[in-house]
Amino acid sequence: MYRANKLEGTMIRIFNSAHYHQTGEERFINLSDVNVVTQGICEWTSAPYILFEHSDFPLGALRAEYKNNNWECDLD
Repeated sequence: MYRANKLEGTMIRIFNSAHYHQTGEERFINLSDVNVVTQGICEWTSAPYILFEHSDFPLGALRAEYKNNNWECDLD
């Protein structure tokens, strides 16, 4: 039986797909710890996305797409 994970959709996974397969490095940030600047639906993939700001990433907003019941931010 499938049991929903309580953290599904509440965390943002931040990783770099160019290096992830070699390093396995990823980071999770709670959605409540970020400032969501914009949200919308991608017109090509129909996936929801958000642009968000976090104090650990001071250069500007990052984009995360909702995939596989999680928010994913690829820094590639």
